[in-house]
Amino acid sequence: MVPVPKTMRILMAIVIAVSVPEGLALLLGPASWYEFIWGWSLTPMTARFTAGVYLSVAFGFALGWRETEWERLRIPLGMLWSFALIALVSAMFVIASSPGVIHLERPFIWIWFFLYVVSVIGGVYYHIVYPRPFGAKPF
Repeated sequence: MVPVPKTMRILMAIVIAVSVPEGLALLLGPASWYEFIWGWSLTPMTARFTAGVYLSVAFGFALGWRETEWERLRIPLGMLWSFALIALVSAMFVIASSPGVIHLERPFIWIWFFLYVVSVIGGVYYHIVYPRPFGAKPF
């Protein structure tokens, strides 16, 4: 049995702390907020869909907070960091190919980038480098 490391709990706390307010703002806030709290144009439907993703991830990590064994958190973390990696690559592609679509002057876009970069780095580290029970394979 490999315990959940403190740094993994910090990563979970960061995801929860950013995802809940962002998700609630996108779910319950008026459309006039979108240009201040999101890095690109959203319709009310896409804002609420995005809110659902953010709140679901936060809920999953809140449920996982009670776990004491690393192996029980591997799948939710793998889902998070693979999603974050795909989203980051997609955002970089859009920034390079379609300037102006992602509004880099909006402060919350940098929170978005921070959350996703931390998720990818933490996720890759814990899936590849972090110790496993004797005899377990990395993937």
